[in-house]
Amino acid sequence: MVDAARHPNIEILAYSEVTKVDGYIGNFRVEVMKKPRYVIEDRCNGCGECARVCPIEVPNSFEMDIAPRKAIDVPHDQAVPLVYAIDIDHCIRCYKCVEACGKLDAIDFSQEPEFVELDVGSIIVATGFETFDPAVIPEYGYGVYPNVITAMELERLSNSSGPTVGRVVRPSDGKTPKSIAMIQCVGSRDSRFMEYCSGFCCMYTIKNALLLHQTYPDMDITILYMDIRTPGKGYEEFYNRARAAGIRFIRGRPSQITEDPETHNLFVEVEDQELGEVIELEVEMVSLSTAAIPQADTERLSSVLALSRSPSGFYMEYHPKLRPVDSPSDGVFLAGAAQGPKDIPASVAQGSAAASRAARVLTSDTWEIEPIVAKVWPELCISAQGKKCGICAQACPYNAIIVEPGQPAQIIQAKCHGCGGCAAECPHDAITQDHFTDAQIVAQIRELLRENPEEKILVFMCHWCSYGGADSAGTSHFEYPSNSRGIRVMCSARMDQEFILEAFRRGAGMVLVSGCHPQDCHYITGQQVAAKRFSRVPRTLERLGINPERFRVEWISAAEGEKYARVITEMSEKLASFDKEELRAETERARPAIEKRLRRWMMTPHMAPFLKDEEEQEVEKEVMA
Repeated sequence: MVDAARHPNIEILAYSEVTKVDGYIGNFRVEVMKKPRYVIEDRCNGCGECARVCPIEVPNSFEMDIAPRKAIDVPHDQAVPLVYAIDIDHCIRCYKCVEACGKLDAIDFSQEPEFVELDVGSIIVATGFETFDPAVIPEYGYGVYPNVITAMELERLSNSSGPTVGRVVRPSDGKTPKSIAMIQCVGSRDSRFMEYCSGFCCMYTIKNALLLHQTYPDMDITILYMDIRTPGKGYEEFYNRARAAGIRFIRGRPSQITEDPETHNLFVEVEDQELGEVIELEVEMVSLSTAAIPQADTERLSSVLALSRSPSGFYMEYHPKLRPVDSPSDGVFLAGAAQGPKDIPASVAQGSAAASRAARVLTSDTWEIEPIVAKVWPELCISAQGKKCGICAQACPYNAIIVEPGQPAQIIQAKCHGCGGCAAECPHDAITQDHFTDAQIVAQIRELLRENPEEKILVFMCHWCSYGGADSAGTSHFEYPSNSRGIRVMCSARMDQEFILEAFRRGAGMVLVSGCHPQDCHYITGQQVAAKRFSRVPRTLERLGINPERFRVEWISAAEGEKYARVITEMSEKLASFDKEELRAETERARPAIEKRLRRWMMTPHMAPFLKDEEEQEVEKEVMA
């Protein structure tokens, strides 16, 4: 930390918060709010005289609230920068700190939040994690029984620079416990709270147990666990070392902890799965190894940076194997436990990787983007006419669309990833997507359904998942009927309702739209936008006179080749149960209503190349005839 503070190319904005991020890769504009310290940074030398005279004590979060701190203080003695700050919510304005500061004159109660704008080429998100609050698990008695503490509180008690100078004591009487039980997976691997494994709890619990054994050889130490997970280098050996030292391991999740009100000893009730019986342990202290959870402001920062989050709440990487430190937003990278629970070596490795990825951006004069970006037809956008809309901006997961009154929607192409959701959502068809234009997709629909359309299943597939699933079905040699015809788009969000109606207008027997599972979407919220749109399609088809059973939605990942083959087989069997003549008749009856609904869309500039091409083909047919 000191090296970073002294580096000429590193500027540390401590006690600050990112409030706004604009721009795109290579050209980000970041607004940072520097919170008022009520201490002038350039004048404070970190002597601590102000804290010594301050009469107000408040809980010290760095010491897990075990010890107090003053209303003017630093987070810890090795803080960088070593500049004091006043907790204005607890300050009583006695001004003793002002007197103690003397000639330095570093105290300034008139400070206000200061906003700083930074121009940067890339961003690394390394916001870390928080620990789960076990007070919400009543059976463990945390916050009720004084001798039930968390593993982090135990860490501070055993630390030589901690509040007890490394002496482990019971909160109830200040005596060193003769026995301790350490409970694993508190809040994690639990369907009531966090279903994931936090990854490092097993090892830091064993570490704490060995440290206690070294300091207090006569202490009886028991670890209660569901599974011991030791996948890292030397971890299994470390575990065996703890067993050899006499630390007891009992497999089972405790069901209840009770307390003797006189001695404050604790009774831990647990089923020993190895013995197959319920046992009760009497110990003098209990340590809870709590889950790692996302920071409280993770959701707010995800909206600021246009980042997606996994079901567990941590930031989601672009690809878990191929681009594990890249976020879905170009130029924004992830490091450490912001992306998921990690131990220190993994966090250091990912931090180095993120720095390397960011350096690629900073050392490039130009940056190439994919050409599949969206574009606006200004004459069709109603925002240019002063009307309120902004539906495209709401559909964009990358904040790449700016809508201002009286101006057509503006797409920042450097931020556009080409999901196509805006083009499909726009109610006035004022947006198109290069290389996946409406005319190109409709031309494919026309050719695929040119002959015997009532016998065919038209499949719209997302490039990343369901298209990969179709590929997987083929390479895995799964058998399925040959009457399906596929159209690839980048995301299910690009699958416009008009495409589905056009397929039925041309007589398709059945239509399948498919894409990623919600947690796998490469375009953050693209799947959610598509799912909401597709939920309205059956009712629309019914009103137009098309049997809704001819339409189906399925979410298929790239690894689910078997599912793709099964879905096509089921749809083919369903299609075979329909009478062909009835399908043709149904299409003929519904065609006028569908054409009426599609008339405005077909007359947009998007479709001009397709209509011209279709007319040329009809003329050519007549000439050949």
